[in-house]
Amino acid sequence: MRYLLIMTLLAVFVAACGGIRPRENVVPGPAIPLVTFVFDDGFDTDYLVARDVFAEQGAVACSAIATDLIDRPGFLEPVQIIGLRDAGWEIMGHTASHRNLRALSPAQVEDELFRSKTILEGIGVMVKNLVYPYNKSSGMIRAVARKYYRSARGGVDTFNRDVFEQYDLRSVSNKKFGLAKMRARVDQAYAERDWLIIHGHQIDVKITLTNETGAFTRGEQLVFSPSGARGRHLRDRWFLSAGYLHYIPLAGTPQPGDRVTGASSGAVARLGKVVYNYRAEISELLAYVRTKYPDMRIVTVDAALDLLGIPDTTAVLGKKP
Repeated sequence: MRYLLIMTLLAVFVAACGGIRPRENVVPGPAIPLVTFVFDDGFDTDYLVARDVFAEQGAVACSAIATDLIDRPGFLEPVQIIGLRDAGWEIMGHTASHRNLRALSPAQVEDELFRSKTILEGIGVMVKNLVYPYNKSSGMIRAVARKYYRSARGGVDTFNRDVFEQYDLRSVSNKKFGLAKMRARVDQAYAERDWLIIHGHQIDVKITLTNETGAFTRGEQLVFSPSGARGRHLRDRWFLSAGYLHYIPLAGTPQPGDRVTGASSGAVARLGKVVYNYRAEISELLAYVRTKYPDMRIVTVDAALDLLGIPDTTAVLGKKP
């Protein structure tokens, strides 16, 4: 009698709550450890810097491109997108305008996803997978994504393990945690046989300056001597901290004490210290995976889905109703 009462109460509770909804598109996790690198937004450093860094390790990555940014200063050009594809990289959708999809209507979300995919495929690249801007999605947004893409990346700061949601793939930020913590993340992913997706953005270097004479100008070429490093100066409202200089690393590794010269401005300064070097961190992390865990696969999102046995339905997707 007591058992019957408990079961009756439980049935009433479930009915009142509308039942327990199953997780959407849940699929089995990896049997082997996987790691994937994704660079968001479509900065030209995907082509100018990261492509060579990954090629040095015999690896590839993914470039998630917001199509409204194509051809803008500092962002990828169509010929560079093709170059990444030809180097074995995966080109992913990242919407057209890079707006927060949660702030849009269903019709606007559909336009963002369809238009982005259409533009990229018009350039000549196949686009199967998506990255949500700001990693934000909802049930409605995921439902729209399923119409056009094989998977989508959303949540942050955790692994894809045991089971995961195909349209809410998880990832961690490379720049947020730093090299030491990212190595620990790789260690954990390997030990637990997880799929670790690492995302980042523009590849830059931050240094301190001393004895500065003149003012460096945005976009000019920088020459470092005697190290021989070269770069492209960055300056916008995020990079106005006095005494610091941010630049795109085009060649070489800067060293403390280097003389820094602006090719067009003629400004000169002495390099005090390297605060961070994103290019070097990526290179060291790739080498760490290769040497410590040679059986850990460095793969694109689409290749990972193939290894996980997730059907590729993109041949019948992408047709706007």
